Amino acid sequence: MEIELRASVDDPDAIRSALAIQAEHKGTSNEHDFYLRHESDKERSLILRIRRKESGSLLTFKGKALGDDTAWPDVDIPLTDSDSLQQLLLGSGYVKVVEIKKRRSSYRLEDFEINVDEIENLGVFVEIEGRDDEEGREKIEEKIASLLSNLGIQNENIIRKGYVTLMLEQPLV
Repeated sequence: MEIELRASVDDPDAIRSALAIQAEHKGTSNEHDFYLRHESDKERSLILRIRRKESGSLLTFKGKALGDDTAWPDVDIPLTDSDSLQQLLLGSGYVKVVEIKKRRSSYRLEDFEINVDEIENLGVFVEIEGRDDEEGREKIEEKIASLLSNLGIQNENIIRKGYVTLMLEQPLV
């Protein structure tokens, strides 16, 4: 299960500088995520994401876990034709939830993936992701909160919502 926390960032360069000392930089990419749900799934308990980036495309299935919006069982499948799959899904009872475009700088520290995300129309965030089962979730969340603290992030700035939820909460323009 993917377990992650994120925080809004005022000074992304300071976070990147701290990460350059503590973590291994894995690269920077542009990502375009297209989220879908089946029209009958009003609660968004199962969601599909088509992620397009320079290195290729992925289809990700995410099931909603219990509790906060911080953990999801997930499965990634490489795609060779993301545009055709998107059209197939949209013609088969799936509807667009939201699109998210971001510039992502990725780092690795111990067993954690750390991303500094500049998200179009949302802001800049640091997101830390670990993996475990439901029983280990609380321990992983505590470790992630500690890593965020080591990066200078205050506890009150931690956001326990995913990017999809944050985008959907944005006022319509």
